[in-house]
Amino acid sequence: MALLSVFCDEAGQQDMSAGYYLLTLVLHDQSTPLGPFVSDYESHVAQNGLPDIAFHMKDLLHGHGDYEGIGQSVRKKLLIHFNIFMQKAPVRYRTFVYDSYDTDAKTLSARMRRDIVNFVYDNLEWFQSFDRVPIYYDEGQAAVTHALHEAFDYLLGSGVADYRLIGYQDRRLAQAADYFCSIELAAIRYERGEESNTYRKFYGLRGDFKRNFLKQARRKSI
Repeated sequence: MALLSVFCDEAGQQDMSAGYYLLTLVLHDQSTPLGPFVSDYESHVAQNGLPDIAFHMKDLLHGHGDYEGIGQSVRKKLLIHFNIFMQKAPVRYRTFVYDSYDTDAKTLSARMRRDIVNFVYDNLEWFQSFDRVPIYYDEGQAAVTHALHEAFDYLLGSGVADYRLIGYQDRRLAQAADYFCSIELAAIRYERGEESNTYRKFYGLRGDFKRNFLKQARRKSI
C-alpha cells in the first residue's frame, strides 16, 4: 500500500494578534524509509555527547521545557545537528503565510482551505498515486483542523485521508514540521528587521541565517 505521511505545524495565533500566521505541511513518501536517516541523526547526537531531546525550536532557542538547564552552546549544537538531519531526510514541505493586513480570524480558515486545495490540486496526480494519506496534527487550532478536513476530503475523497492526533514529542517528522515552520517564521522576522537577540545568537546575522538555514530549508520546499 502506497502511503504519504503529512505532518502539520503552525506559528502565530488564530486571532491574528501576532500579525501573521503560518501553516507548514511536511510530506514523506513512505516508500523511502526514514529510519536510516533518524538512526544516523541519533548516532551523531550520541557520538558528540549531546542529549537526545525531542526537537522543539522555541524551547531550544529559549532554554525552556526539556532544554531547561542546558547551556546555549549545547543547544546550538543540537540545532546544527537537526538542521543537517533535515537536509538529508527524504521529506518535502510547504508553508502558507498569512498576514494580518489581508487576513483576519474570520477569513483565516477559508484562506487556508483554499490554499491547501490549490496546493493539492497542483500536485493532484502525485497525491492520487497514494492509497492512503495519514495526516498528523495535534488539533491545536480549530481553523487548521477544519481547513485540513475540507481540503483533503474534497480532493482525495473519503477514506483516503486518515487524520491522527500527534504531538511533536511523538515523531521525528512532527519535529520536522516544527523546524521548517520555525525557519519560515524566522525568515519573516529577519526580512522585517524584527529578529531578536536570541535569533542572532543561534542563527547569526541576516546573511548568516539565509545562507546556513533558510537556503538549506528552501531546497526542500515544494
